[in-house]
Order: sequence, then C-alpha cells, then structure tokens
Amino acid sequence: MLKLKKLQILGFKSFCDRTELKFHGDGVAAIIGPNGCGKSNIADAISWVLGEQSAKTLRGSRMEDVIFAGTRDRKPTGMAEVSLTLIDPELYDGGDAGEPTQIEIKDDISDDDWDEAGIRAKAAEEVEQLTQEAQPGRSEDADEPQSDGDVLAEVYPDDEPVFAASNVVPINIATAAVKADPNHVMLKVRRRKFNSQKFHAGEIAVTRRLFRSGDSEYLLNGKLCRLRDIQELFMGTGLGPESYALIEQGRIGQILSSRPTDRRAILEEAAGITKFKTKKRLAEARLEEAKLNLARVNDIFEEITRQMNSLKRQASKAERYAKLRDEMRAKLRVVLASKFTAMELEHTSLEEQIAAVSEEMRLQGESVQQFEGESNERTQRGYTIETEIRENRDRLNQIKMDMDRAQARRRHNEERCNDLVERSSAAGVQLAQARERLEALESERNSNQLVLDSAAD
Repeated sequence: MLKLKKLQILGFKSFCDRTELKFHGDGVAAIIGPNGCGKSNIADAISWVLGEQSAKTLRGSRMEDVIFAGTRDRKPTGMAEVSLTLIDPELYDGGDAGEPTQIEIKDDISDDDWDEAGIRAKAAEEVEQLTQEAQPGRSEDADEPQSDGDVLAEVYPDDEPVFAASNVVPINIATAAVKADPNHVMLKVRRRKFNSQKFHAGEIAVTRRLFRSGDSEYLLNGKLCRLRDIQELFMGTGLGPESYALIEQGRIGQILSSRPTDRRAILEEAAGITKFKTKKRLAEARLEEAKLNLARVNDIFEEITRQMNSLKRQASKAERYAKLRDEMRAKLRVVLASKFTAMELEHTSLEEQIAAVSEEMRLQGESVQQFEGESNERTQRGYTIETEIRENRDRLNQIKMDMDRAQARRRHNEERCNDLVERSSAAGVQLAQARERLEALESERNSNQLVLDSAAD
C-alpha cells in the first residue's frame, strides 16, 4: 500500500510559486480555506499528475488552461509542473515515514523587516529560472568533449519506454557546423537539467510538465518516461485519473446516479482486476496484430509459391535449352568440318585459276600499255576541248546574268506601274468622295442661307 508523502506544485492554475505540501503520519489530512483559495486545484493537480487527459475534468476548456495565466501584478508562467511523491512504508528507508512536519516559527520578525514585494519578486525570479531550466528547446554551443556524466539522448518512438539520464545532452544533427579545421566539428547541443536528487528505496516520484509551446513530458523518479509507464505503475492500486481514490465535489452523487457499467468499472478498480483486464485487452490487440501479420505472411508465402512454380518452369526450359545447345554445337562442329574440307578443295582450284588469270593479266598489261599511249594523245585533245567549253560556259553565264538583271528591272517597273495604277484609282475614289461632301456642304449652305434670309425678313 502506497502512502502520500509530498506534493509539489509550480505554475499550476492558482499556484504561481513553487508550493510544497507534506503529508506525514496516519489518519486524515484536511485542507481548509475560503471559497476560491485553490483547494480544488490541489485535487486537480493530483489527478493531472496521474495522467488526466480531459481538460473538461480539470474544469477548463483546453489543457493549456492549467498553466498559471497571470494577474495584474504577476506575469504568466511558461509551464505547469506537478510532482507527486509516494512511499511504500514496508520498503522505505528514508527515515520515519510518519514523522510529523517540523515548522519553525520566528516571533522576532518586525513589520519593518517584512518586505512582501521583495519576496514576491524573488519567488517570481525563481519560477522564471526553473521554467527556463526545464524548457526542452534551450540550446548551447559546445565544442568540448563530453564529460563522463553526459549522456547522448536518442529519439525514441512512443511505444518504447526510454528513461533519460540525469544530465542529458541530445545532439541536433541539423545544426552541426564544420569549422575551418576539417577535423574539428562544432556541434549544437541541447542540455536538459532533470531532477538529480537521490531517491530512497520504496519512494516513487511522479512529475508532469506542460509548456505553453504545447510540449509535455512525464518523469518518473527524475527520468523521462511515457504516460503508459505511469498508468501501468498505478494500475490496480486505486490511483489514477478515473479511480475511486480521487473523489471531488459532486463525484459521489455522480457515482450513485451513474450507469451500472460505470459503477462496475469502479468496483473492478477497487478489486484490483482492472490491471489484468487492461493487460488482456492489450494482449488481444497484439494477438489481432499478430493474426494480421500471419495473414500477410500467408499471402507472401502463396505469392512466393507461385513464383517458385514459375521459376521451376523457367529452370526446366533452361535445362532443355542447354541440352539443345550442346546438341547444336556438336552438329555444328560436323558441319563446319565438312565445310572446311570443301573450302580447302575450292582453295586449290582457285589457286590454279589465279595462276591462269595472272598470265592472262600479264598479256593484257602489254596491250594496255599500247592503249595508254593512245589515251595520252586523246587526253591532250580533251584538255583543249575542255578549255574551249569553259570559255563558252563563262560567256553563257554572263549572258544569263544580263538576262536576269533585265528581267528584274522589268518586274520592278511592272510593280511600280501597278502601284501607280492603284494610287490613281484610290485618288479617284477620294476625289469622288470629296465632290460628294462638297455637294452636301453646298446644299447645307443653301438651306442655311434660306433659313437666314427668312429670319432676316
């Protein structure tokens, strides 16, 4: 059985400063105060740190409403943090768990020594410093080797529990920059400061943080964890956002007037079987996922089987092809050998024919020499005729050029004549139009003159 030892609140609803509530001893601890002093906020803080995800249950419209919104004299905080410390009396070794709180009261404080504004400013500065240290987006330049106490933080998926060390240094690869020295690498790192205090055996500290940027994180004994880890830790113990251990105002009437299924859930939580039902549901979900994977494996197996049959057919075709290829090569050797013998016989006969042709070529060469002498004479005559033809061709080209120039001048003159005819016709049309306008103006003048004469009479 777990006992509540301590509750620390910072920036949650009306608790703008760090507030620590200690619960020592057995029995009942009562928190009294006037309406609106924040009593219900303590119950909301406990429910929130245990994993409450409904802003409506926390009497808000959205989850950011739990962060201190500020007042006229106080700026709003950047985060809300609640830390709940529980102990197991049978395992706790941190001293007497039931030891009462020792409060030292000083009576010698005068009104002159009491500076309420200074105390509030100091508290606000402390809250601001704690918020800055806990922000997940803070970055620092670090080019020195890491110390033994620094641990590189890795990105982990939501379904795997990962607990960070007390001094975590996540490396931002996107901001790594290389300096002038290629062997010197400048890394942009983010240093996070988590709770480094020592926890005793049998002591459990659960912390939840919510930042205005929307980031949220859970810590278990000062180490990062998932919400599921906290829910599994308190499952079956009666603790949780929807458990019977947290009964706020109006909850008893709601339980009595709720449906039998809702009351059954409370009874199951009290009996301690909710944990097993949740594990059963998760196991069934994993089993269903395994069934889907198995169906997928069967589909893959069938597809591979079809591919194997196709590959077997292809392999048999390849074997038959190799056998036929060997047979074809053997028969091709026989054919090539017979062709080689025939080619040798043909080569012998061709050599004899070449010898006869060579003798005939020798005789023909002598006759060719005679013909060459005659050809030279005729070539000289051909050169003379070509010279005459070239001269005649040049004269013919000159005559053609003169004809082309004359035709070009003729075409130019025809175009000018056509242009003059067109301009003459256009001038005639304009002259006719001008005459028509002149006649219209004269008629208009005569009519105006008649009107003028009649007006003068």
